[in-house]
Amino acid sequence: MKTFLRGALVYIPTGVRLYKLSDGNAVVRYKTISRPTNVLFMEKRDREYCTVLYEGEDWHVPSGDVYHPYIKKEVDNEY
Repeated sequence: MKTFLRGALVYIPTGVRLYKLSDGNAVVRYKTISRPTNVLFMEKRDREYCTVLYEGEDWHVPSGDVYHPYIKKEVDNEY
């Protein structure tokens, strides 16, 4: 289980969607990360989502898509 402190630098890989959620967890707005990025961890919202600071705004990210900055998600290369 990954744990982060508020203000910690975390890594989000390319293709992850960031969400603006209503109080009932309905998606109000979203954007897809176009390149790997580091963001600030703000808090764990619930079991599914974390809140991160991205481009000056709070966004919700699926918890499984947030990593320590020195661990990068492995990609299978098929040739």
